[in-house]
Amino acid sequence: MLSKKLTSIRARLFFASALLLPIFLGVTGFFLDRAFQTSLITAEKTRLERNIYLLYSAADLPTKPLRKNEKPRLVMPKELRDKDFERINSGLYAYLFNDKKELIWQSNSTSLQTPPTYDQISPKLNADQSAEIIFEFENENYFIAYSDIFWEVAKNREVPFRFVAVHDSEDFIAERNAYRNQLWQWLGAVGVLLLIAQTAILRWGLNPLKKLAVALKAMQSGDTSDIQGDHPDELQDIVDNLNQVLAREQALRQRYRNSLSDLAHSLKTPLAVMQAKLSHSSADEELQQLAAEQVARMNQVVTYQLQRAVSSQQLGSHQRADLEPIVHRLFNALQKVYADKNIHADYELAPHSIFAGDEQDLMEVIGNITENAFKYGKSRVHLRSQTKDKHLLISIGDDGPGVPPEQQTRILERGHRLDTSLPGQGIGLAVAADIIHSYGGKLTVNQSAFGGAQFELSLPLAS
Repeated sequence: MLSKKLTSIRARLFFASALLLPIFLGVTGFFLDRAFQTSLITAEKTRLERNIYLLYSAADLPTKPLRKNEKPRLVMPKELRDKDFERINSGLYAYLFNDKKELIWQSNSTSLQTPPTYDQISPKLNADQSAEIIFEFENENYFIAYSDIFWEVAKNREVPFRFVAVHDSEDFIAERNAYRNQLWQWLGAVGVLLLIAQTAILRWGLNPLKKLAVALKAMQSGDTSDIQGDHPDELQDIVDNLNQVLAREQALRQRYRNSLSDLAHSLKTPLAVMQAKLSHSSADEELQQLAAEQVARMNQVVTYQLQRAVSSQQLGSHQRADLEPIVHRLFNALQKVYADKNIHADYELAPHSIFAGDEQDLMEVIGNITENAFKYGKSRVHLRSQTKDKHLLISIGDDGPGVPPEQQTRILERGHRLDTSLPGQGIGLAVAADIIHSYGGKLTVNQSAFGGAQFELSLPLAS
């Protein structure tokens, strides 16, 4: 079912958009999310870097000289300017370590927190990395910034101190998740709107093709002789070229039909004269019979070609032919011709048995096959029609000798190569087969329910 739907250009473009649009929006959403997360992390880095500088500025050494073996200490104020360092469990914490990896100070916000050890934060930095602020995002739980400062506590004596600022990621994760929810909701809404807009654009953009199909159908039904209407520039060249091809084909067809008709008429008269002369000739009887047979056969060929020439069937003909009056007229006429055979002939026609073509062609087809049925049938001829899948199905059966299975395919070869020499399957069957094939129909022969031949026709059904 899906493959059948994808034969439509509109369906192909829609499904292509439906497949590519989520990929495009997904990639777009991914990079937007990365960009927003990067901006949040940059903001965290900036804040923690500012907090480290705040700790630098607040730290100071005691003015009193150090005693011998006394550990140097930095003095921190009781309160820091950033109130988050003072509020318990605020999420922002500060620590200070000395050169012995001992915690010598922590902000008031850490009162209920377990302080980290020196090694938990990072290994000891080298002297040449002094004052460098290192930023870490540990297990998506905390943002950590720290810096080792070598403080001059006495002449020619520097002692490293580690300043640490920690901010938990709760606000960061909440803000990131809120952005992600909003982002995917908006992208989903945009995707739906884009699909709706794409559908409308496809309908509008492909409407000229629908208009062209209507014009083609009008030409095919015979309402117009060519493709009419104004079309977009991309299609107008195709329409113009098609109209030129149709005009050339129609002129060529008419020229062929005229030439064939002229040839048949020009040969028919001298053949008739020769046949009349032979019937009154006193020549050798065997020669006279042979010449008469050949002249009769040539006359059959000319008659066949003449019948083809005068057939008015053309592709795109808008003519319609009702089967019922034709069958009724033929059966009445043939029952009079073959009255001595006392044939029981009947027909069963489905409603709306209307042929999409010329009435003369339908008369030629049904007449030739029905005449064969009356000619070779013993006592029964039956015609039946039904409609199925835009086709008019006609079966004509009799109780005659039938057609041998090995000959059924051979006698129905399409075109001029039909074998017209079989008894009872002469030029009339060739004409019928040729007309049926010219409409794109089909002719088959089988055994009828009465034991004779049954010809089954499939012809286009009028809409």
